[in-house]
Amino acid sequence: MTEILCYNGLRKSVHGRLLLDIDALEIHERSCLALSGRNGAGKSTLLRIIAGLEKPDSATVSFEGQVLSWRRACKKMHAQVIYLHQNPYLFDRSVADNIAYGLRCRGLSLREISSKVSEALDWAGIGHLQLRNAHDLSGGERQRVAFARARILCPRILLLDEPTTNMDSESRGQAYRMIKRLKDDGVSIIIATHEFHTIAHLCDDHLSLESGVLKPQPVELESGERKIIPYG
Repeated sequence: MTEILCYNGLRKSVHGRLLLDIDALEIHERSCLALSGRNGAGKSTLLRIIAGLEKPDSATVSFEGQVLSWRRACKKMHAQVIYLHQNPYLFDRSVADNIAYGLRCRGLSLREISSKVSEALDWAGIGHLQLRNAHDLSGGERQRVAFARARILCPRILLLDEPTTNMDSESRGQAYRMIKRLKDDGVSIIIATHEFHTIAHLCDDHLSLESGVLKPQPVELESGERKIIPYG
């Protein structure tokens, strides 16, 4: 698979403790990577670094084969990488307004925004919610709005931080289907989780974060067999 983004020599300390000590992390085109680890292992910090939202102590960044400084890499990542928190923030506005927010920031015309929002509502199956205040939605509904808001910006890479935490089985199933459709649309996805078994069916690779180091792990196949995906 084609490599999109690569971090080498990624180090990050928090309060004097070395949290991340990663020799190499590669993100490939049209792939879904599971990032597992206990709570507090540094998964969220790593996702924020990948998204360009938090600066590492040191790292060499390569985007589509081009080695970049951190500042230049951030500009690329802000435009092409979206980080979706496990409790996504939604504005105290209608669902349609929430989905349109990123497009308005990019300066699209009202006509373009209206067309794209309508398509995103249909894609997420939430057209019936478009006039509802986002703060009045259930957890599963809020997550679907967040997925639609992310998809409408056409990211190359989508980072999901515990995306199905505290969801019922129906909402989880909806989230899994949306993740699968995003991957089929060509979006590369990293899912941070401490319950890998719940997302194994979506993933091509599985890395666990242990004592700051990434370690390849088995991936469950549909046949029930297990294999190690060669990472990198």
